[in-house]
Amino acid sequence: HLSIRRQRQMCIRDRRTFHVGGTASNIAVEASVKAKYEGIIRFEEIRSVNGTNIDGEEGQVVIGRTGQLLTIDANNNRTLTTTQVPYGAFLKVKDGQKVVKGDDLALWDPYNAVILTEFAGNVFFDSIEENVTVRIETDETTQNSNKVIIETKDKNKNPSIRIVSDAGEEKSYNLPVGAILAVEDGDRVISGKILAKIPRAVGKTLSLIHISEPTRPY
Repeated sequence: HLSIRRQRQMCIRDRRTFHVGGTASNIAVEASVKAKYEGIIRFEEIRSVNGTNIDGEEGQVVIGRTGQLLTIDANNNRTLTTTQVPYGAFLKVKDGQKVVKGDDLALWDPYNAVILTEFAGNVFFDSIEENVTVRIETDETTQNSNKVIIETKDKNKNPSIRIVSDAGEEKSYNLPVGAILAVEDGDRVISGKILAKIPRAVGKTLSLIHISEPTRPY
């Protein structure tokens, strides 16, 4: 069996770069959901912020976990498909947009879960200490180094990234063991920027995507 560190290195090595809010998240392929039918897109409980994809295209990055994309039949207003959109996905469509079969609706990183900032501001590290809650790991092939959150014996230290906006708004994002930091203490970030990545198995990613078809149109 491969070690946890080796598996993590395999997840982040030699991948295509996928940009969200200016931060690179490395993936082997672009995972996406496509329109199965021609229709009108409706957003349902989708929370998103401004972001940028690999081509520099500006759009919306999903920051909620319960949002859905509905494809509606323009002729009778019937729901053709309902698609759950993963946290961190980049939306390729807008609410009310017309689509045809095969159009991309959203795309995301299948190899890494992500933690995003919901607003612009300054980065502050809390309880992120080298060799205590974080360590430097170097890829054996690329020699690239990453800061990875590790389990600590000090239960009073809970590593997190705190974002403080110019208006004084604050929000902290807790970092699980295995998270790879994508920012540095003191960085200035824009909304939608990736703060950390958590490598995951592709099979787990696929389980997040659910497409419901109440009735098949004829």
